[in-house]
Formats: sequence, structure tokens, C-alpha cells
Amino acid sequence: MRIWLEFLCCTIWLTLPHLGFAHHGFNAHYDEAHPILIEGIITEFQYINPHSFVHVEVTNNAGEKQIRWCEMQARSQMQVRGISENTLRVGDRIRIEGFQARRDPLGCELSTGYLADGTVLRLRTRNGQSIFSVPAQKDGSETIFDTWFRKSFPGAGTDPDPAEFFTITGAAADAANDPLISNPAYRCSAISPIRAWSHPGLPTQILDEGDRIIIRHEFMDAERVIYLDLDEHPTDVARTEMGHSIGHYEDDVLVIHTSMFSEGMVRSDFVRTTNFELTERVQINRDNGDLEVFWIATDPKYYKDILRGSRILMRTTLPMGRYDCMPGRGHGAQMDPNLG
Repeated sequence: MRIWLEFLCCTIWLTLPHLGFAHHGFNAHYDEAHPILIEGIITEFQYINPHSFVHVEVTNNAGEKQIRWCEMQARSQMQVRGISENTLRVGDRIRIEGFQARRDPLGCELSTGYLADGTVLRLRTRNGQSIFSVPAQKDGSETIFDTWFRKSFPGAGTDPDPAEFFTITGAAADAANDPLISNPAYRCSAISPIRAWSHPGLPTQILDEGDRIIIRHEFMDAERVIYLDLDEHPTDVARTEMGHSIGHYEDDVLVIHTSMFSEGMVRSDFVRTTNFELTERVQINRDNGDLEVFWIATDPKYYKDILRGSRILMRTTLPMGRYDCMPGRGHGAQMDPNLG
């Protein structure tokens, strides 16, 4: 059973074998140093991607009724853990330990939820790190063509600090970017291949289709086509956030080169121009069967050196699902009417 529930009456824990942790932009929107405790009646449960929300009617210190909201993990991530749309029901009482929203006095991020039937939902640690359940690892062959799941989070790869590489122009572009409101995920964009590989709690599938390879990420339902029969990128294709990809093999390593990016983001806090180019090396670690993705990127207008990073994934039996993102929902979208 893919679930993370604590039944207080029986003190039974049904857990998965591994947990991963991530702040995932948490500190930008919620105050780790300001924990809160609220209790009331559930008035609405929005079981959606990219983030779910529970709305609770509470009585404030003045004795007045008010509606508070608390952000939760994505629907897809909670599904893996057995949390369904019926777990939080309208009319039920709930007690929430969480963290105060920075821009809305009625907002919070749910850390732990205590339901009337004794169920306890633990979504974050006391220092604000997300808890993600990882499904059991699948045994498999040495091929990259399988379904994959990012390993422990963080730690399953590396990321550069873009600020260490900025040109003057890049630093100015970064200063002008406000990730609180410009995050492309609010418009249901996968943002970039690097971001798509990075998402915790959701599977990625790699398919062999002869002269091309398909990489499908459940995150934002992103799908990439890697053309093996092309040596150069066509000049007449549209620039997109995910770019245009061609590939070849070096022994048993798949090398992917992606160009033709639109101007935008690599992550919500990581800007790029149309000159951004990405090379990924996708391979199997022969010692443990993990999928390793090593990437380098260049963007000479914004960065004065090569950017480098990596991702590590494991095989999984978790089926690919539909993300079906709802635009304008998540983090600052609840607090800024211009994003809703």
C-alpha cells in the first residue's frame, strides 16, 4: 500500500522504504521560523496539481469565524502515498500544524494534519522539508528504457549555483526576475529539461522508438522527442521552453544535445536566453543499476562559464499517471489575484 498514515489509536505506521526531502521553494513563500497551529472544519479540499489546498473554517482570537487555507503537496505526489480526494472531507474537523505564509495572514503550508478518525498526514518535517515517499525499487536490465524515479531528495544529484557564474548582464536579468510570481510552473510549464528531471515524487519513462527516443515526465505531462536520425537542429522549428533535442550513442551512453530554447527559465530562480544550449549524458551505473544523467549547459550572454549538474534515478514499478495541472494554483498564486 502506497501510503504514509499514522493511526494514533493503534500507533500503526504504514511506510514506504525510503523518504526524500526538499524545500522546493518553501522558504520563499512560508516562514520556517513561524510555526502555527489551527483547528477547525474543512470547507474545501482542492486535490490538484501542481499543489493541493485545504480550506478550514476556524475561530480567531476575537471569536470570529474566518476561512484559512493551507497548501499541500501535489495531488500526484499524495496519490503515491495513498492520500486520495476522499481523505480530507468537507465537514470533518482537522487540526493542522504548519508554517505561516509570508504574504497572506490567512495562509499556511501544512506540515502535519490530524484528522478526526485518528489519521495523521505528515507532509513536512518540523524544519519545513517536504517528505516524499519513494516506491519500492524494481529489478531490471542494464537498459535505460524503463520507468524511473528520482532517488533520495536532496542528494540524488547536484546543481550549480548560477550566481557564481553570472555575467553582468546575467546578474541584471536575475535581479529583475521575481520567482515568487514568475515561476513558469504557475502556468503549468515543465520549464526546462533540467527541471523536468528534477521533480521529486513522480516517475519518468524512457521509450525506444527506433530512430527517436521519447522521454515522458509525469511532471506537467512533459514529453520530449530525441531525434537520433538528425545531425543538426532544423532552423525552422519553433523555439520552446523544452527546446529541440537530437541524440547519438557513445558506446552505451545516450548523448542528448538540446537547442532552440525560448527565452525564459531553467528553474524558477535560474534565468536563460535563447542562446542556452544543453548537453545530457544518460547512462546506467553498472555497480547499482541507477540511471545517471549528467548535464552541462552554456549561455554566454548570462553565464561566463559552463554550468554542470546531475540527477540520479532508480527503476520503479510506479505507473505513469496524468498530471493535469491547474494553472495559477500553488505557492504565490493563492496570495496574488493576478496569478489565479
